[in-house]
Amino acid sequence: MSRHSISAILIVIASAFLFTFAACGEKTIEYNSNSGTNGARDTATQLLLNTNHIEDISAPEGDNEDWFYFMPQEKGLVTVSAFIDTPQNLIVTLYVMDGFGKTLYSKTTNHSDNTYTFDKFDVDPDRYFIALKTTEGKSNYTIRADFELPPPPEPEVVEEEDNSANPVRQKCVPIEKCKAGQKCCKPKAPAPVEENTIGEGEKTIKGTIVLVTPQGDDLADVKISGLGSQKNVKPGAKAYLRGLKRKVDIYSCKTTFCMGTVKATSEELKTYDAVDVVVP
Repeated sequence: MSRHSISAILIVIASAFLFTFAACGEKTIEYNSNSGTNGARDTATQLLLNTNHIEDISAPEGDNEDWFYFMPQEKGLVTVSAFIDTPQNLIVTLYVMDGFGKTLYSKTTNHSDNTYTFDKFDVDPDRYFIALKTTEGKSNYTIRADFELPPPPEPEVVEEEDNSANPVRQKCVPIEKCKAGQKCCKPKAPAPVEENTIGEGEKTIKGTIVLVTPQGDDLADVKISGLGSQKNVKPGAKAYLRGLKRKVDIYSCKTTFCMGTVKATSEELKTYDAVDVVVP
């Protein structure tokens, strides 16, 4: 065999060896192959309401999807938001889904903005999912879901009696909602503050005000924990604000809390947050 032939054979063998070595050294990163424990809906991480959760996502490393779920305990409103630490390095789509994985809302980020906030939406006591999916870039981020109770229902237009010589009943709009050009109802005289009238020998239990929503005219809507149906407390139960001796009108009760209204300011309720309720 000639020297030229031997050299050609050696070159072919070396080329094949180098190609095989290079192929073996390459590492293919498949989509979502390194997403950790929350890379799918079935293994989503629980997101506590009104709490920041810091996470990272990276398409180059195979961490393409992050899934979270949150569970409101009652009807209300939720606002979902995300903060991207380095938006110039990442494009990601955020999804808000119902308990069956149906998309309710979605947003795709850009390379300029850090903060993305979904419009406030109604929720029931159920499971909801948030998913982040990317095929481009990586970044740390903060995800959050803020819950709040719904506002009290809007007052309906009511009828007001005209006590003139020719009385008629006319529709009017409550004065706090009245706008220019509408017939406004006459302002009602403030209801008298009732003093504590718990009778001797009546059995009472104590609740604690944990949420105050001012309604104007020193009237507040309050959420009272430690009561509810498990303590045999029902709407209409006799209840008073301890210390101020003011009546609390209880209009709704769940298992562990009740909702009511009381004639008191937010500052007063910071000090006087105990409610005495008469039970059978």
